[in-house]
Amino acid sequence: MPHYFIHAMIPIYKIEDFVSDKTLEHSFKLERFGELSWPKQLTWPNKHDFYEIIWITEGTFTHTIDYHDIFIQTDTLLITSPGQIHLLPTPEKVKGYSIAFTEQFLLTHQTQESIFELTFLEDSFTRPYLCLDENGQQELKAIIDPLIAEMNRREKVPLIINGLLLVLLNRIQRLMSKTQPEIKDSFQVLTHKRFKKLIEENYREETDLAFYAGKLNISANYLNKIVKNLTGNTAGGMIRDRGLAEAKRMLVYCNLPIGDISDQLGFKDFSYFSRQFKKQEGMSPAEYRKQMYRKYAVQ
Repeated sequence: MPHYFIHAMIPIYKIEDFVSDKTLEHSFKLERFGELSWPKQLTWPNKHDFYEIIWITEGTFTHTIDYHDIFIQTDTLLITSPGQIHLLPTPEKVKGYSIAFTEQFLLTHQTQESIFELTFLEDSFTRPYLCLDENGQQELKAIIDPLIAEMNRREKVPLIINGLLLVLLNRIQRLMSKTQPEIKDSFQVLTHKRFKKLIEENYREETDLAFYAGKLNISANYLNKIVKNLTGNTAGGMIRDRGLAEAKRMLVYCNLPIGDISDQLGFKDFSYFSRQFKKQEGMSPAEYRKQMYRKYAVQ
């Protein structure tokens, strides 16, 4: 087994790690893709603690997110969320924009209600990209141009940048909603977001849906209805999928026996873990581990 994969820790980068004068308060950054500055000792794969939206206006490349290869071509938006694992060979001859921002920056000048309906930010694990038609390109460029102009000023005004960002995100949401019915119920969106946060905090110890429903003060049936309405998945499926996503990371980045990984992630029945893993990935955990070693091993 390659030493790199057994012992490597996945680094987590912040916006300020990508040095640029197109940055605001270490919370927002907008740069043309070809002008991006990378950390001097950038390690792949890595994670971000911020959201990033990449709009490729010219060129193609493959971006691997959570071990799924996503082919990005001209006039495609790529949306990534905090905590996802990135593996990206430095693209050449690619033009476009990179817009990075923290959740805290979004909340600094806006009420929480104003971002409830930005469901695409929470959906990036299942719908990580959007192909733009000509009208979509014009809609987004009409907001990005004044954002760039403001970021080029010596004295940047955070309120203006925040407002323009919110307009941009809402336009993306509208474009995304053309391919999926728009959810108007902000209570459902907020509940789904809180559910995701609870999963992130508890998925290793708690797999019982009743635990999460209790924390949210709703019934398990209603929680399941909300999740299915918003994502098409079940609430139990979300909990299970989070554990399986972590299993994939552990299979690649640590040398624990597969049975121990299953136990650590709350899958008390190893055969159930193996069946669920194979159902999702099309191969056993052992086969997945071998494939990832072959695919990403550093020679």
